[in-house]
Amino acid sequence: MMKAPKLEWISLVYLLFFVLAVLSPSIHSKDRFGLTEERLEELSIFAFGLAGLASFAAYERIMERREKERVAVETSYARAKQELIESYAYIGSVNRKIELLMKVANETSLTVDSSSKVPKELYTAIAMNACASAGALSAMLRVLSVSKMRTEGEYVHHTGRELVFKIPNKDLRDLNENKSRHAFIRSEDGKEVLVIPADHVDDTKAFLLLHMEQGADKIQEVDVSLLKVFVNQAQMLTRQFAKNAA
Repeated sequence: MMKAPKLEWISLVYLLFFVLAVLSPSIHSKDRFGLTEERLEELSIFAFGLAGLASFAAYERIMERREKERVAVETSYARAKQELIESYAYIGSVNRKIELLMKVANETSLTVDSSSKVPKELYTAIAMNACASAGALSAMLRVLSVSKMRTEGEYVHHTGRELVFKIPNKDLRDLNENKSRHAFIRSEDGKEVLVIPADHVDDTKAFLLLHMEQGADKIQEVDVSLLKVFVNQAQMLTRQFAKNAA
């Protein structure tokens, strides 16, 4: 960044007063205004000295103001740069999520056909992509018959050590009856699990369960709308399976 230009003109003013103070003895060659030549020289030196000090003080104030302006510009530049970096990071994150959605949608369209069998690998792929999107440690898709409180299928993906999702079906049923978009539910072994139900009103319903690294304080960093797309994809597969099996 370019430095603020120095105010050379005020430096020249200060130099002028200094020179006049030095030359004061040569300016006065006789008595004037009832004052002796020596007294006039002393007064001139004093006046030019004060003027020089005043110009120097003014120069210092101007330079301080310019320095504050420079610091403010640099701070604004650094903030704008950081915001730009964060914006690019967010755009990159969105692009990766879009790629995940396109991949899941493509796999779904290629797999779901007239067959009455929906491969387990497709459910597992949806769980894996949802886990990667949310940055979770583990993810599970549970297909539940709400009225019968019966699990129709479970499909799990782990990023590390395997985790058993000890969430009772009644908790999922209560979440569904309350029409909640998502909620953190404490499992039987004390873990905080993010649960996202599908939006469809079918009796057989898909639920996405995610074990987050830091529990409930991660909720602000989770894109629930994106995760809804994944669980709704699983619900669509469940619908297709039931339709073809009928």
